[in-house]
Amino acid sequence: MTNNATWPIELGTTGVLGAGRWLWLRAILWAALLSAGALGFLFGTMDLRGWLNLPPNSSYVIFLVVPLLGFVTYAVIVRFAEARTPVEVLPSAGMLTELLTGATIGFITLCSTTAVLWSLGLCQVQRSNWRWSDALGSFLFDSYLSGMLEELLFRAIVLRILARAFGNRWGLVLSAVLFGAAHLGHVSWIAALAIVLRGGLVTGLLYMATGRLWMSIGLHTAWDFIEDFVLGVNKHHGFLRTTLVPGKPELLTGGPFGPNGSLLAMIVGVLTCVAIQWAWQRGYFQRLPEAKRSLSTLRASSQPALRSQA
Repeated sequence: MTNNATWPIELGTTGVLGAGRWLWLRAILWAALLSAGALGFLFGTMDLRGWLNLPPNSSYVIFLVVPLLGFVTYAVIVRFAEARTPVEVLPSAGMLTELLTGATIGFITLCSTTAVLWSLGLCQVQRSNWRWSDALGSFLFDSYLSGMLEELLFRAIVLRILARAFGNRWGLVLSAVLFGAAHLGHVSWIAALAIVLRGGLVTGLLYMATGRLWMSIGLHTAWDFIEDFVLGVNKHHGFLRTTLVPGKPELLTGGPFGPNGSLLAMIVGVLTCVAIQWAWQRGYFQRLPEAKRSLSTLRASSQPALRSQA
């Protein structure tokens, strides 16, 4: 992993994250405060209709709008508290390209993993009965919500601010570990490790390589939607229905979590990280719109802070 000045991720070097005494402590407290806000939007989205006793159809508007309000709130707070433009969440010229690129990576990695497990007799894939409302519900109530707010939480907040305090390597690794640990309530430790490798590290590197959240959001959203609806992993409402072959080791099949929690998913995750690092070193990400501007801005603004940490 290269040093902070090489990646176009704007860590924040002014305001509450300005150079000076106790930067590491200020960074941790700031990350905790912003994380609490992001979690508030996440859980608030799921519970708001019940709190306000709204009609059932209002859930569609709530799940669409509240995550966007979370992004706006984050942008406003960062603009004033960190005294900088929050480019990581602002619409940009390459936004659609990055979303589609991330979604393509998610589609290829997850479908190829499932296809290999199916070919080895570790899972079964069958047609299923489904409705268009199932697709909309899966996207809006699961994939879109988690893709938006979990990326805001674990990448724009945790990764970025810990990288400011401790360097890019530690920011990336710690955010990935916390991302996996956050799933331990409903997955095994094997699946959590797979989430660290194929989820936390991959999306973190995409964020670091572009300086914006859009590619990691596209990847995260596509992963969840393909797993939940397209492949229907252990579900009855998907376009397909993917189930485990009984009696096979959880390490190989992913267990109840499905192919995304398998040993093969870990291997695919590591290979994807290597591919992202390779593409960055050869300048592929720098050719994206606004990437050069973000990189030059970061270098100009981060040099004094980096010298102060040395």
